[in-house]
Amino acid sequence: MTSNSGSTQTTPSGAHDEELCLMGVTRLADFLDFVRKRAVGGPDMDKGELVAIWRDASKVFDGLQTTEAGVADKPDVRPLTPFLQAHVDELVTLPHFQASFQSVPVAFGMVELDKLVVYQQHITQSSVQKMTRTLQTPITEDVLAGLCLPLTADTTGFHVTLEDDGRFIFSSGSHDARFLGAQVINPADIKGFAVSGHPQTVIALSVGFTTNILNVVRYGPRMVLNNGYHRAMALRQLGVTHAPCLIQVCSHWEEVGLAGSNEIYENSTVYFSAARPPLLRDYTNGLLTKSFTTWRTNKEIRVSYEVDTAHLAQKT
Repeated sequence: MTSNSGSTQTTPSGAHDEELCLMGVTRLADFLDFVRKRAVGGPDMDKGELVAIWRDASKVFDGLQTTEAGVADKPDVRPLTPFLQAHVDELVTLPHFQASFQSVPVAFGMVELDKLVVYQQHITQSSVQKMTRTLQTPITEDVLAGLCLPLTADTTGFHVTLEDDGRFIFSSGSHDARFLGAQVINPADIKGFAVSGHPQTVIALSVGFTTNILNVVRYGPRMVLNNGYHRAMALRQLGVTHAPCLIQVCSHWEEVGLAGSNEIYENSTVYFSAARPPLLRDYTNGLLTKSFTTWRTNKEIRVSYEVDTAHLAQKT
């Protein structure tokens, strides 16, 4: 069985988006690679001009190392309200939550958005704008709970695009769609299951959505936003200063590798050691960002399997 996923460009008229790219903070090579692969007309953009733009942003970010040293340390975390705590009490009982967050201890709280360290290099503007248009202010607690700590997934737009002789392709407008793993299941546990024979076991290949909740990785005095960038940005734009969040509490460095993305773990100096790491609020600083017109993409997950049967002689 093999599984892979990719983003396919949609080409109909109006299939453009805007990506807000954080510069100077991230590696120059990554910035140039993003522009070349994702921006409309990116391969034809002047490389020298792009490097100059990044260099100017880098100078600004370097200056923040002195003027805002230590600003990311010890973000404010407030207790949940009784309503939000009741919501969390339900969330933590769900099997998909327990399976997703079993590696390190977790806690919940109202986390200060402006002091969250960020690792993602770009944010899709339409995703943020959709939320700011649809959310009514002041945001009620039930809306806040459903947005930041949803109990179910938004499955809108998920569908099967190909089912053919051991090969399946699934498509989704959400980049949260992915292959969720394989497991062996007792056929008796599947209602309505019928095949042309007497099955002894079933191999289930699951495709769907993660437990997509706002969460941070905490190590030492800092918190890195691990998931929920567009929601955090939308809430900040609407004047929200603290949001309900799952906190993955890492007391040992190796736990960070289990809780967070590879980028957080592999480039720890940027996020945990720098005097002033990249912050969520940097996306609103025009000296550190640049917007690019990009192709809107769909997430595509391709799953295939093969069966090989052999007859082996039993030698006694």
